Amino acid sequence: MAQSTLRRVRDLSADIGWREFLRIAPQWLVCRRYLALAADLEGLVLDRPSRPELRVTGLEPADVAALCALEPVMTREEVAQRLAAGQRCTLGWWGRDLAHVRWDSPAPVHLPFLERVLQPGPGDEIVVGIYTAPAFRGHGIAGAVMVDTARRARDAGARRWVWLAAWWNRRSLALADQFASRVEGTVGYWKLGPWRRYFASGRIRLGPDGTIRFDDGAPSATRRVDGRC
Repeated sequence: MAQSTLRRVRDLSADIGWREFLRIAPQWLVCRRYLALAADLEGLVLDRPSRPELRVTGLEPADVAALCALEPVMTREEVAQRLAAGQRCTLGWWGRDLAHVRWDSPAPVHLPFLERVLQPGPGDEIVVGIYTAPAFRGHGIAGAVMVDTARRARDAGARRWVWLAAWWNRRSLALADQFASRVEGTVGYWKLGPWRRYFASGRIRLGPDGTIRFDDGAPSATRRVDGRC
């Protein structure tokens, strides 16, 4: 666990720089704020050139070992649980190396970083998680995987992607911006020791049963997908 935490710290500092990391870390200890993002699939243009080194595949049993090596926090048990819950895993390869992993789900998803369940609306598919190994970032792998996943989601009847991203996660927000995503609100909590106080804004609603949902009938909090509020 200590090694995986250290790796996440290194990845984050590499993404935003140590100065920005040291500025954000104290805020993050007391206030966890996530942007609630949405992207309409029906209007997306999904034609995108692909580089010959890049392959996009679904998860096969033989790929689980490579997946767990890419993300040490992921175990075989966790993979099995996600698949049993109806989540779909898409992989991005650079040559023979696994470089990117993405999880999506048409069913409700428990979000451990919030201890809440994100409830999809009709026609929604939840983007559960996206990760690209630092050595392969900047090659367009995440974008290519997103195009392939969008095609399959649309063919399956999904009309919209919904997901949450930390307000400081520049890479995630930049990728979202490429696909005309919009911020529909925010959700998070204030933290002091064991005490938490949850909050939500815009179209995001916190249910008494521990759920989070997008309320399309509420006023929009749409703004630029750049992390600013």
